[in-house]
Amino acid sequence: MNSKQKVIISLIVLLVTFFIAMSVSTLYNFRDYGLKSAEKKAHLTAEVIKSGLTAHMVNGMMDHREFFLKQIEQAENINELWLSRSPTVIKQYGEGFNNEIPRDKIDKEVLKTGKEITKTTETTQKSLMRVTIPFEASAFGNPNCMNCHNAKEGEVLGTVSMVMDITDIRTSSFKTLMYNIVFTLILIGLIFLLINRFIKPYVSIFYSIQEVMKAAYRGDYSLRVKNFGNEESKNVSELLNTLLEKLQHTLEELDRKVYIFIKNKNYVKEADPLKNVNNTIDRLSDIYKFKQTIENDKELEDIYNRIAYVLENRFKLDDFTLIEIDNNSKTKKIVYSKNECHCNILEGECRANRIHANVDSSVFAKSCSLYNDKEGEEYICTPYTISNDITLVLTIVTKSKEKTALVREFITDIEDYITTARPAIVSKKLMQMLNLMARVDQLTGMYNRKFLDEFVDVSIPQAARAKINYSVLMIDIDYFKMINDTYGHDVGDDAIRIVSGVIKNNIRKADIAIRYGGEEFLVLLYNCDATHVINVAENIRKAFSKEKISANGETFTKTLSVGCSMFPQDSDSIWKCIKFADMSLYEAKQTGRNKVVKFSKELLEKENIGESF
Repeated sequence: MNSKQKVIISLIVLLVTFFIAMSVSTLYNFRDYGLKSAEKKAHLTAEVIKSGLTAHMVNGMMDHREFFLKQIEQAENINELWLSRSPTVIKQYGEGFNNEIPRDKIDKEVLKTGKEITKTTETTQKSLMRVTIPFEASAFGNPNCMNCHNAKEGEVLGTVSMVMDITDIRTSSFKTLMYNIVFTLILIGLIFLLINRFIKPYVSIFYSIQEVMKAAYRGDYSLRVKNFGNEESKNVSELLNTLLEKLQHTLEELDRKVYIFIKNKNYVKEADPLKNVNNTIDRLSDIYKFKQTIENDKELEDIYNRIAYVLENRFKLDDFTLIEIDNNSKTKKIVYSKNECHCNILEGECRANRIHANVDSSVFAKSCSLYNDKEGEEYICTPYTISNDITLVLTIVTKSKEKTALVREFITDIEDYITTARPAIVSKKLMQMLNLMARVDQLTGMYNRKFLDEFVDVSIPQAARAKINYSVLMIDIDYFKMINDTYGHDVGDDAIRIVSGVIKNNIRKADIAIRYGGEEFLVLLYNCDATHVINVAENIRKAFSKEKISANGETFTKTLSVGCSMFPQDSDSIWKCIKFADMSLYEAKQTGRNKVVKFSKELLEKENIGESF
């Protein structure tokens, strides 16, 4: 039930209640007035009878009173009239004409109590009123009743009873009620006309506003409030319509302008532009917070961990792997793996990176030869271009078709975060490259002296605390100056590259090779004994002696010398151990070259190194 219906029903109930109350009140009051008028007439008639009978008695004409009573009985609306004598009067004067004795209980009751009784009888055709009025004896009136009657003061001498026709009173009451009904109906009609004229526009504009608000709640801001004629509704509709026009235009502009910042163009827009703006701003807010966070991250690994956190918590992924691919060097690196890496990415070429498109096993089974297929699992591999050289591949593994469909829906949402992280990743990669270039020798790819300084400051104290030893190899090409002088510096550079390659091939990944300067190389062998040190040094020496160096269409071979020392066995200072290895190298040079010399304390007798190391 709407408000308009409620108002109408309320008014009808109010008017009907008012009409019933007024009709009942009018009918009751009019009838009460009629009855009281009839009673008053009865009293007047009784007084006339009393005065007439008294006159007849005083004048000695009581025997002629019958004519007088019949004349009064002929009065209008008096159907019956009779007198009743009290026992005292009957005893003194007899029963009188027509047996003037009590006819019924009412006469007897009034004679006994001296109280008037009025009784109304209603039938479908007539309304009758019976009134019985007592006559009381009094010595103080005029004339004195005691002069004629043997009675006491206040004693009832008799009654006058009459039956009066009051049908006309009832008829008048019903006529008045009908007039009242007609008047009330006319009044109700006028009230409804006034309501329709003055209230209807306000109710109608209320419903129009309600309809517009419902449409706006659904996202449709195109509806407008209707004008219902009067000045007030016109002003309200114009104000609201202007506001709606501005709101619609503003929301559409916001939706259009903010939407361009979202990289995911597959983003499904809602019908409600307000929801679109809210959703878009929420997305932008999340991405902006993510951007601010990764810009303050120190290392590239922190950024990758941050992306993984978003994938795990924002997108609820529970099995995924992030792979960094360097397209120049063809190197691949797993930078993050949630659970395990299901792909043998390090053993072959990534299909997603090669075709620059998603690889989806739900579209075609066994799409990628590198993936370790398992029953009940599906995977989606998505490549994200970070720069011309770097591609980030995201592999997502799912265990149900529903989850795969869900991942396919928000895979482009992930792109927003990857795209946002792209500048930070490129920046961190560039910083890594610059740091690497600052710490790596460009000719050989080995670490340089700058790296050695940092390594000694950070890693050697840790190694000492962990009781990890390092063996130091100092390596130098024999008669290297002759190569430069005879064949030129380009051939000398080739010789240096060959030496660096031999060294790299004969040490472990945990070992560190450094170009110490010119043709001199330093190797730190991780946690090995004296026998292993000599074996590695000999392997390097022998391998290099077999290498062919090309120059001007001919080839030649060279040898190298190696000096060894042990940290912390020879000294608890790594710099002293380096010096000891250098002294051992010098000893190898002085004693014939192309040999390995291990440090011994006898060498200290030949050269005093002091406490500078």
